[in-house]
Amino acid sequence: MVVDNACDVRAGAAYAAGMGRTFKISAVFIATFLAGIIGVLFVSTNVGSWYDGLVKPPLTPPALAFGVVWTMLYILSAVACSMTWCRPKQDAHTEGWVRFYFVSLFLNTGWTIFFFGFHNITLAFLDSLVLGFFVVGLTSSAWELDRRISYLMMPYAVWLFFAAYLTAGIWLLN
Repeated sequence: MVVDNACDVRAGAAYAAGMGRTFKISAVFIATFLAGIIGVLFVSTNVGSWYDGLVKPPLTPPALAFGVVWTMLYILSAVACSMTWCRPKQDAHTEGWVRFYFVSLFLNTGWTIFFFGFHNITLAFLDSLVLGFFVVGLTSSAWELDRRISYLMMPYAVWLFFAAYLTAGIWLLN
């Protein structure tokens, strides 16, 4: 068995647990995109007519833009998490960062379920605020680890606050 020490200084324990570099990167990308897919599974079939009937705030992008933006954000954030999880020095900071990243995926899925699945705009707005603060925390915390990770997370943080604005606007206008 070949051990790839580039991903984890504590390679022996990590590899014994099956946590090689390829596994970590694959797990991050699968989990990140699975979060989006799971959210979509809870979307009701009449969501198009429901969403189209909502009064939307200024600056609401066309529906097509959301899929493109979220795909890019998922890729950037998955790269950021992969870079964090595969750092040569794994300590409480990096391990906590990865855990919080996975919690943010849970919150991200929650927003889709609350907004499009349950049509509960209030709960979706609250979720978006919590998610936004999680991602801002991840972005600022990553600065100490590797500034590139922060740069990769910045578009996600900015978009989440824009999404909170859109959600709040829909909540207030409807």
